[in-house]
This record gives sequence, structure tokens and C-alpha cells, in this order.
Amino acid sequence: MPIWHGGGRKGLAMSNVPPSKRELSNVEYVYNAARLYSFTLDCAMKLPKRWMFLLTERTVDAAARVLEHAKAANSIYVTCAVDADLRRFHLNQAYCYAQVLASYVDEMFERFPSREDGGGACISQASYLRWVESIDREFKLVKGVMASDKKRFGGYYAKESTAAVSAQLGLFDT
Repeated sequence: MPIWHGGGRKGLAMSNVPPSKRELSNVEYVYNAARLYSFTLDCAMKLPKRWMFLLTERTVDAAARVLEHAKAANSIYVTCAVDADLRRFHLNQAYCYAQVLASYVDEMFERFPSREDGGGACISQASYLRWVESIDREFKLVKGVMASDKKRFGGYYAKESTAAVSAQLGLFDT
């Protein structure tokens, strides 16, 4: 079932729920991570090739890691403490890589500032602000899911931690 539908109105409507009563979906962080990756890739293509191995590749990789860990966390159906711990791990990794991405984006904008006339800029101020807002939104969404998971799966978290055991078994990638 598609999320967006025309409904005969001008533009697209999300649902029949009034806008004031709408809430964010639990999987919004995955959708935002996908948009963030796409936008990062688009912006990276505009950068000079001489920065490919120093900054561009790392920036795109950080955005890809945010998306990978967001999807991994979303795909885990929690039935035991190991599942809850693995989901928490992937959410933490998504958050950490979003922090890394934010650092790279700041570095890019410092190295390639835009001029007020728009000339010579690889990344415009509008693109930079959109990028930063998307990263900030990802921070908030992931933290919200983590808080929600703590309420939902608190019983699993209270049990023994399986992170060390799982890490020894090689279940977690970094």
C-alpha cells in the first residue's frame, strides 16, 4: 500500500488524519537516512576530484553507514535480549555515523565556502543548511527511536548485556 496518494486533491496527501494530530512514523528515521544518503551523494558529485580520497569518499561512506545501520536496526524483530542489544547497537552506530557525517559536512563547507553571488561555490549555503537540517533530523529521529525502544524493550535491557559476547562471536561490524 503506497504511503502517498493523490486523492483527487491538489498535490499529494499523506493520510486522512488531520495535520495537527499526525505523528512521526517509527520508520521515519530510515526514510530520512535514505534521503540523507542521496543528498550527500548529489553534493559530493559537485566537489573537486582532488578531494575524492581525502574528504568526499569518507563523507559518502559515513552517509552510507548511517543508512545501513538504520535499515539494519529497523529489520530486527526483537524477541530476546540479544535482538534488543543488536538493535540498540545498530541505532547507536547510525547515530555515531551521523555525528561523523556532520563533521565532514562542516569541513566541506569550510573548505568550499559559497560566495554571496553564488559564483565558484561547490556547495551553496542553501544546500549546506538543508544538509545540516537533515542530519539534525536524523539525530532526533534516532534518539526518539532509542527512547521508544528503551520503554518497549526495557525488560530485555535489564538482563545481562550480550554486547561483549556478541562482539566476541563477531556479530557486530564497525
